[in-house]
Amino acid sequence: DTYEGGRWGPPYALVQGGLSARGAAEPPRVPREDNPVVRRGMAAWAGGGSGPAFFIALADHPEWGRGHTVFADAVTEDIAALERILALPTKTTPGKIPITNLVTP
Repeated sequence: DTYEGGRWGPPYALVQGGLSARGAAEPPRVPREDNPVVRRGMAAWAGGGSGPAFFIALADHPEWGRGHTVFADAVTEDIAALERILALPTKTTPGKIPITNLVTP
């Protein structure tokens, strides 16, 4: 899973989620603190911001430069669990940016 030839989809070799609750105010914006190049297992805020959407990279992403605030690293056991989730049946919605979701979350 590297820039030179690993598995890159669907479509960006990441698992994305969010930290929000219905009716809750959006969390305040915080300044960027750590912007390393995103590597496999790193958790970072999506869009380069400070939440509430985040992703966990399943491959190295040197093509993104230092554009994301990284706030955690997944442990090996968690990456293995994510790999098992990625093996479940999915469906892709068409559009400008295709989104792949689990058939049964």
